[in-house]
Amino acid sequence: MATRGALALLVLGLAESGLSIFQWMQLLTLRGGGSTVCGVSDTVNCETVWNSAFASRVHDLVGLPVAALGLVWGLVAVGLSALFLAWARSGRPVRPAANGLRLVAAAGLVSVVVFAVASAQSGALCPTCLATYALVVAFAGVAWKGLPGPLLPGAGEWGATLKWTAGVTAAVFLATLLPGRATPKASDASGAALLPPAPQVASTQTPGVTPQTPPPPPASLEEFLRSLPPQHQQFMADALAAYRSGTPQPAASPARHRYGPVDAPVKIVEWTDSKCPHCKMLVEELSALKKRVPEGKMSLEARQFPLDGACNPAIPRRGPDAPSVRCVAARAQICLEGAPDYWELREKMFAAQAVLDTERAVEIASSGSVPRSQLEVCMNSPATAAKIQEDSRYAMRHHIQGTPLVLVNGRETAPSAPFLYALVMAEGNPSAPGFDVLPPPRPRPVGGHGHGHDDHAGHNH
Repeated sequence: MATRGALALLVLGLAESGLSIFQWMQLLTLRGGGSTVCGVSDTVNCETVWNSAFASRVHDLVGLPVAALGLVWGLVAVGLSALFLAWARSGRPVRPAANGLRLVAAAGLVSVVVFAVASAQSGALCPTCLATYALVVAFAGVAWKGLPGPLLPGAGEWGATLKWTAGVTAAVFLATLLPGRATPKASDASGAALLPPAPQVASTQTPGVTPQTPPPPPASLEEFLRSLPPQHQQFMADALAAYRSGTPQPAASPARHRYGPVDAPVKIVEWTDSKCPHCKMLVEELSALKKRVPEGKMSLEARQFPLDGACNPAIPRRGPDAPSVRCVAARAQICLEGAPDYWELREKMFAAQAVLDTERAVEIASSGSVPRSQLEVCMNSPATAAKIQEDSRYAMRHHIQGTPLVLVNGRETAPSAPFLYALVMAEGNPSAPGFDVLPPPRPRPVGGHGHGHDDHAGHNH
């Protein structure tokens, strides 16, 4: 009976380790700019959980992403189960291994609670995480009921228990630390991290403190591209090839609100949905981009594509016509378009994405220069509904496959701050000689026209 229990624990440990490896590979795919199998929607989305502040803090603290911590737990479980079976076969006492397995099970249950709470706070459900939780709970049940002896180590058993448990854990942790440190963090995945430093605003110098001079911005497009890591240079080459293949189209409707001059050499138009995780990333990257681009070199229009058929005719209706946060946030942003604090409030709304609901969206939108009463009248007006339909028709002319959609000078492009920055440095010329330092682009999928952050199959984001 005890041997069967240890064998079951071995199988569960192997299953959890395999699932953790899969999640780690998916995380690497996400950090490389690809899409994952569990990015189903804005609420069922592992990517949101992996990009959360909690996941970043864990990675910073221990040097391993959360998926790698799951692998450490699984391999320790496998190692102690194997020791139990080997000792049982040779006639050695199995209590140190049994005690260690129960300690590992207890640690797994605590981790499940902590990570489940953190996932809930991120506002998304991670299906592969749920599978991990189920395996850990099953492991704990077998460890409690299927192993011999008391549940806790006896007075003389703690030394051997901790020696073997800590030893196996340390060995597994050290083995995963090097690839864990090499895994890009969420902040590294943001295109803003690849931009040059923003110019420093002059301030009063503190006596006795030597001011730190930031590195100068790149002097040329070629210098900027050479400063990027190889994988991002390849991404830029692929994005440039896709951009060059597009045909510029005239604007379908005049700009209602614009950041920057109308004659800027790089004119950006973007469509977002308030609950789309990749849209949040784009808004953050554009905020960083505006601080780094010389004045007059770029203009920006923000348009709405709420993924809700209650207000967007391009999306099938999937429920009651009650106003959803997507529609409410879109209407609120349209009603702020004439406000001096439009961009600030828009960025604030996306920053609150994890907790954004209809009330919070209105609260943020009315926290600036536009009173709530005036905002609500505008949001409920036919003119605002018509503007959402106008934005939707404009996006459909470019065969929108998901949010965000980004156009530069009438051509669809990658929603990437470094690529947009490169186009600004090239004065909007995709054939600028500086781009020659990039590697050859990889072959594009037949019929593919996505750009990294696109979410296909039903506008999931």
